Amino acid sequence: MASWFNPRAVTYNANPYLVAQSGAIGDTLYKLYTDARANKQEQERQNELKREFEANFAENQRQFNENQKFKEREYQDSQNKIKFDNNLALQKFYLDQQKFKESKRQFNESQARELNKDLDLAIKQKNMPVSEQKDLKNVFTALEQTGELQNYVDEKGGWDKFGGLFDRFKTLWPNISQDGANYNALASNLATSTSEVLKGQGKFNYEKMNEDLKPSIVGTNKAQSTLNEAQKMLINRIDELIKIAKSQNYYGADEAEQNLNNIKSKIENRAKKQEQTTNDLFNQNTIMIKR
Repeated sequence: MASWFNPRAVTYNANPYLVAQSGAIGDTLYKLYTDARANKQEQERQNELKREFEANFAENQRQFNENQKFKEREYQDSQNKIKFDNNLALQKFYLDQQKFKESKRQFNESQARELNKDLDLAIKQKNMPVSEQKDLKNVFTALEQTGELQNYVDEKGGWDKFGGLFDRFKTLWPNISQDGANYNALASNLATSTSEVLKGQGKFNYEKMNEDLKPSIVGTNKAQSTLNEAQKMLINRIDELIKIAKSQNYYGADEAEQNLNNIKSKIENRAKKQEQTTNDLFNQNTIMIKR
């Protein structure tokens, strides 16, 4: 290995000033270095903060835009639903209106048909002659009076209340018995009406019928049978008059027939009730005898 040799002698004189200056320059350079490094790190930190801010801002803006779009869609959907519901309600309203108009039209047509039918019937039907109207009214009056007499007996407890040993004298001596006086008045009215509408049938003249309707000292069987027979004869008479009126197409014949049917129904119901009462009494007596 070759060596380098400096022929001149080198002397080193330490100069404090130069040493100090050299140190100051070194410190300055080091400070510049550290400051530059710190500034660079700070700049990098600032750049990172800026990047994060911009990234967060962009994300927040994106979410805001998404929320805004969702609210706009939600609002639009609600508006569309309201519009749809309104259209549906309007359609339903129009449909209901059409149904109402159709129902009204059908009702008017039905009314018109009924009116025309009634008018045709009225034109075809004839007024019932006054004499026949009077006959029907008188027979109905007599038939209603049979019901009044029977109802009065029922209210007082039945025929037994007029057929007992002492009860039989109620109608014989009406002055001392209000029940007897009332019974006699109803029987007399019935005899009068029936004798008028069943003329020509001797057993239904006033004197005989009025006498037969009164309970006697031998009981009430005669009175009951007379009342029942008069009721049947009056029903038959009304039925004959109604048939004649219907054959002549007289106005009011149908109403008279309905009225008669109602009276027949009441009579039948009373007979069934009386039969049930009789059966109940029979059963009770049978049980008492067995004991």
